[in-house]
Amino acid sequence: MKLSKRSEYGLRALLDLAAHADQGPLRLKDLAKRNNIPTKFLEQIFVALRNVGVVRSQVGAHGGYTLGRPAEEVTLGQVIRALDGTIAPVGCVSVIAYKPCTCPDEHACPLRAAMNQVRDAIVAVVDYTSLADAVSRGKALSNIISPASKALPSRRTSRKA
Repeated sequence: MKLSKRSEYGLRALLDLAAHADQGPLRLKDLAKRNNIPTKFLEQIFVALRNVGVVRSQVGAHGGYTLGRPAEEVTLGQVIRALDGTIAPVGCVSVIAYKPCTCPDEHACPLRAAMNQVRDAIVAVVDYTSLADAVSRGKALSNIISPASKALPSRRTSRKA
């Protein structure tokens, strides 16, 4: 499964909203700029997310967007389905958007069996990872110093006089 730009951008903006939920409504323009997302595209994404109750908009001088539900109640899978419609890598294994495949025997197809496993593995992650979980993981990761970023000890060669 390749995440569409629509879902990628939507998730990035929602994770930003979740991480800054204590700051009140955030302007779409600011979300777009902070996350390197074209503003017009993010507007379209947020219309879809507002229609399913994932975000709420507030008008006025202090307006902007907030999460429509607590970050603990919104899963990555819900967002992906709201924006892309399905998580399945091929139509013949989709639960919500099934499309028959062209293989001779769909039920004995080894590719379909493998794609079922792929779908199940993806669903096991995205349907059980909330926005709050993802934000927490991101904060934990940012607190870890990777070995590659540590300064290498200087190598001084001693010269005998």
